[in-house]
Amino acid sequence: MKAQLACLLALTALAPGQVEAQQPDQKRPAPPAPDVPPQQAPDKPRLGVELAAIGPDCRLTFTELDDLLLARHGNSPLGQDTLGALAQLVVVEELAKSEGISASRADLNQRWRTLEEQIISSGTADSLADYLEQQGIKRKTFQRHLRLSVLHERLARRSLGLEPDDPLSGEQQTHWLNGIVDSLEQKKGEYPWSDGTVLTIGPHVISRQTFGEYLRTSLTSEQLREACYELLLVERITARLPDLAPDTFEAAVSAEIARRRKEVEANSNFQGVAYEQLLQAQGLSLATVRRDPAIRAAAMAHLFVDRTHGDAELRAVYEEERNLFDSLHGEGHAISVLVLSAARFANELSPRTFEAAEAELEAMKEQIASPKDFERMVGLHSDEPASRERKGYLGIITRGSRLVPETVRAALWGHIDKGMDSPEGSLLGPLRLQGGVLLLQIGAYRPLPTWEEMRDHIHQELRRRLVSDALPRAAVSTWLDL
Repeated sequence: MKAQLACLLALTALAPGQVEAQQPDQKRPAPPAPDVPPQQAPDKPRLGVELAAIGPDCRLTFTELDDLLLARHGNSPLGQDTLGALAQLVVVEELAKSEGISASRADLNQRWRTLEEQIISSGTADSLADYLEQQGIKRKTFQRHLRLSVLHERLARRSLGLEPDDPLSGEQQTHWLNGIVDSLEQKKGEYPWSDGTVLTIGPHVISRQTFGEYLRTSLTSEQLREACYELLLVERITARLPDLAPDTFEAAVSAEIARRRKEVEANSNFQGVAYEQLLQAQGLSLATVRRDPAIRAAAMAHLFVDRTHGDAELRAVYEEERNLFDSLHGEGHAISVLVLSAARFANELSPRTFEAAEAELEAMKEQIASPKDFERMVGLHSDEPASRERKGYLGIITRGSRLVPETVRAALWGHIDKGMDSPEGSLLGPLRLQGGVLLLQIGAYRPLPTWEEMRDHIHQELRRRLVSDALPRAAVSTWLDL
């Protein structure tokens, strides 16, 4: 089943314009009569038709969204894989048309039933519709995949000289199609395809518009929603800076890129890799990044707070909300954790009860006499992959830290507030949490930050508030919400 589904999903959906052309029964809005006055003729742009998203006093067209998706993802590894799938789609469509091969509704219904039987028998889902919902795949999009899979199979059978009942694997179909595609002369356009041509494959041309529409169907809902929000956010923050000169704005963008470059250089996880190299690995360039709405919105937010809050104003905000900023960014302790998964009752997913996990951790405590011992026990026993990769280290926890549950914060600071002289190295727990039990080791103390450090935190919080006020996320509606 897995191989068949993979083969099926490798053939991607048609671009919206192409689909409409092949569905003559689909109702279209009637064009305005010639004698209608010009100001009454055009319909208002509609969400899900012309508009991808709307918000308070702002709107976003699909063309604007697709331009961003092409810039962000079109040249990335995902985008290039998607382009390859689109090329295969075009070839299948044209070959089927030239050889008179079609797929009837009965064919599609039969293919649906076959896949649904495989889904149900495997225990993956109760129905194919449920499976599609779990995977975030729209039914209409999947039905297009079904049609293309039928065409693909019939073309392969004819080419390989196979009868309808002869066995034909997904691997054979893929190998046949790859051979066809590879035999065609291909010429890629130059990113970001300003001349409108992304790929020429044999006699077929994949335009920038078609690729953009198709790429949109290949990204997650989260990626699409975030792109819509960021594009609208730029519009809303721009309205807060009506006197912003182009040169000032471009300088703010340069400053934002410089800040991000500095963060990359200071991050040991990147092991000295240059900022431009990281961009290149994602199919990006400095030119495309400069136009990205995430960069531009951040640059304007930084500029706005700089204009409205000098050092004296930032100090005033700190004094007024000192408890908030000190709790989030003030004194803290590094902590490390060893986590054992557990549940109220043992089951296949959680082989131990809370009580059994607590007993195991109590026994481990007897074997831990130093931070090195703790790291060793984490490597041997912890069930939490992310913290285990960091040898148990979780981060700096302040009194109001949002990184950990309240149970962990309360245990840490309750222990420290007892007045112990040197809590570093102390073990706390076992602490029972939802889904597991953990043992906590207290690390080094971090004192209150300098004013320069706290100033940066206050500036960041004011930028966050500006963004939230300029465009609340809940105020944005996208075509995905319809």
